[in-house]
Amino acid sequence: MADRLTELQDAVNLQAQNLCNAVGVVQQVAQPSFFPELNWTARASRPEYQALFPDQNQQGDIAFNFASAIAATAKQIEILINSLPGEEVSAELQDEANRRHLRDYRAESAKLVQLITHGFQHRLSAVRRLLSRIAETQLLARTLENEVSS
Repeated sequence: MADRLTELQDAVNLQAQNLCNAVGVVQQVAQPSFFPELNWTARASRPEYQALFPDQNQQGDIAFNFASAIAATAKQIEILINSLPGEEVSAELQDEANRRHLRDYRAESAKLVQLITHGFQHRLSAVRRLLSRIAETQLLARTLENEVSS
């Protein structure tokens, strides 16, 4: 649960960063607001003021990019919040769950030990059979050597 809370905190920080950056970009690309009494039409037509008005298509792209980032982060925050447990689990319930997991673990361990023991017993009996055959072959070889020597 701590990992999910840390992830949620990171997502909230990212969302705050997205919103701050979006406000900063809006301040940079927004058209300046001139007071009407300062002869707006004459200034708007001058080349040095044309640079203040960015391309409308570029503004749309920036707005779309920030809107997408903010929406995606908001969806991530919603998913993280929904994944958090609804209520705190009591110590008794957690202890019971731990005991149940421990009991299941012990049962699985016992089955695994039994399976491994059975496999080793099978291999041990195979090794004993092979050793017995080797011993019989050695006895037979000695008997044949004694017969040939005599």
